[in-house]
Amino acid sequence: MRSISLAMAGALLLMGCATSGDMKKLEDRVGALESRTNALESRIADVSAKADRAAASASAAEASARQAAQAADDAARKSDAMFKKSVSK
Repeated sequence: MRSISLAMAGALLLMGCATSGDMKKLEDRVGALESRTNALESRIADVSAKADRAAASASAAEASARQAAQAADDAARKSDAMFKKSVSK
């Protein structure tokens, strides 16, 4: 219990010993961290926008691939029907 009281007293003494220079350094550091945070948020927004564009592009490519597969299937059916018709003659 006594060690906790001494630690609290030491912390309270240290808190009162901060100089204006220390405060300025802390403010500068906070400002730098805020600047970095803003830059990271901007980069995240850019990456998110790129991901959205990539998803839209992938969706369009999927639709195109499905359409091409359907066209190939239709052509194969037509070809098969024509072959059967020619063989049956």
